[in-house]
Amino acid sequence: MGNIDNKQKSEDVKSKVQDLAEKLINDGKYSEALSILEQYNTKIPGDPDICSMIAVAYLVRGQLDKAEQAIAQGLAKDTIQFDLIYNLAYIYEMKNEYEKAADLYMIADSATNNKEMKNNVKASLERIKAIDSSIVFKEKKKLVFFVKDGMNNFFEDIIEGLSNEYLVRKMSVNDYKQIDTGMEWADVCWFEWCDELIVYASRSPLAKDKKIICRIHGYEVYTNAINSVNWNNVDKLIIVAPHIKRIFLENMRSIPNVDIELVYCGVNTDKYPLRKRTKGFNIGYLGYINFKKNIPLTLEIFKMLHNIDKRYKLHLAGQFQDERTFSYFKYFIREYKLEDAVFFEGWKDYDQKLEFLDKLDYMVISSIDEGLCYAAAEAMCSGIKPILHNCEGIKDHYIPEYIFNSVDEAVDMIQSDEYDSYSYRKYVEDRFSSSIEISKIKSIIQSLL
Repeated sequence: MGNIDNKQKSEDVKSKVQDLAEKLINDGKYSEALSILEQYNTKIPGDPDICSMIAVAYLVRGQLDKAEQAIAQGLAKDTIQFDLIYNLAYIYEMKNEYEKAADLYMIADSATNNKEMKNNVKASLERIKAIDSSIVFKEKKKLVFFVKDGMNNFFEDIIEGLSNEYLVRKMSVNDYKQIDTGMEWADVCWFEWCDELIVYASRSPLAKDKKIICRIHGYEVYTNAINSVNWNNVDKLIIVAPHIKRIFLENMRSIPNVDIELVYCGVNTDKYPLRKRTKGFNIGYLGYINFKKNIPLTLEIFKMLHNIDKRYKLHLAGQFQDERTFSYFKYFIREYKLEDAVFFEGWKDYDQKLEFLDKLDYMVISSIDEGLCYAAAEAMCSGIKPILHNCEGIKDHYIPEYIFNSVDEAVDMIQSDEYDSYSYRKYVEDRFSSSIEISKIKSIIQSLL
């Protein structure tokens, strides 16, 4: 009951802020309106209605860049919402980017059944057509990507690769009602991870009229979710590695009635500039740190290296997901007096990740189970030598010369003079580029329509 009361209070506060801001905007008091709206947005960031009002206030002041920033924030959890997309289309129209504006107006049109709103879109498209008659308005199939709010996703490059052919929507879900909204809108529904979202969607009455894709990355095959999905309502199951497919089938209570496709993950190699490197002393790890990642083995490898030569440094960037592992990590550093040699830098955004990779000579992955391992592939694209533990799944992706079987082997690989930045990058480009992945996914989607 308390949560319901708190939610109602929050809605009441938001409503008052909106009413006051609207009055101030109508009175031409844009600065005052923005002050109130920005204060609310600081406390509760990203509310679509508030972000839309902020964008409008900036638009009437001619501050298009700030309006666009507010719209981007409002679209973070759901990338297709009428007011925000319509205003974004208007911004591009003001910038004379008419083709982009037309695409956005078409997307806005897909997000509403309101006759007045649709008429506004129609008028906007006619206005653009009058300016540039060469622009063609194409009807596109609608594709929605669902991921649990706060859960990592690996589909941003896929979305970008599909956006020319489809109207693509991304929804970060914290309420099952969002799934209903997205499914009602879409022709094809993509569920990243096999979790409670696909369990809910597969049992929804909407499922029978939609094309549904689920992608499994790994951890899900060890959960009960795979046996809770109504696979009769899932058209394609994409699994990213052969051993994950095997474990999935082993752990199913009965063989599911679903078409399974094996599609390896891919990396956008253009995002990772190559730098030629040589044998060095900087060892790294990047990503989440949990039981699967087996950081104690990385620490053992590093300790042996550091005993040989004090110039070796270990740099870890990411996030600990397991308190016991974090406790052991701190103990290990204290016990072996490695405070000046081991550095934990926390989570990295894209630009920070590039800076982090730039200082490394080796990427050590000690996992007990891996698929592509993005950290390894991204490092190799950057010209960094991979040092990869022999675990299930790794041989499906990497050749023996990148794989170690023991601490001694890992140390020998790191101390070896053999180092070829160009071949590391080419290996990923030839086998695991996102363009290969996207091409296969396009074929899968086309087969459903």
